[in-house]
Amino acid sequence: MNLSPEAVRAEVARFWNTFISKSSEMLEEFYAHESTVFGTASTRSEPGRLAATRRQREYFITQSILRANTGVVDVIMLDERSAVATYTFQFHASKLSRAAKQQEEHIGQGRATQVFGIDTDGKIRIFHEHLSLPAN
Repeated sequence: MNLSPEAVRAEVARFWNTFISKSSEMLEEFYAHESTVFGTASTRSEPGRLAATRRQREYFITQSILRANTGVVDVIMLDERSAVATYTFQFHASKLSRAAKQQEEHIGQGRATQVFGIDTDGKIRIFHEHLSLPAN
């Protein structure tokens, strides 16, 4: 299986749709076992599947309300099996769990970089993700 820019853009859309639908198992499946993630408030990276578990604990309670939109997704193909997606995003969450640092989160101009690749099982996975906010 080879990657294409269209397939990467579809995975970015599926990632955010999975996030806002609060599907913890599906979100975890996006990340390769050896993946790393820098979240918007992170001071260091963490394993991708651990980040998915933390997101489940903070965002995926029944009462929470999640919304997300992405800007244009630019894709740089590294080779036929890996690519980098960069884009801006908006994310809004309210009624978060007590495990979250805050009860509401509003990101008006987030920036995302996700490195996608095809793993040994032939599935498209995220190998690295970096979400950030512009300095104020």
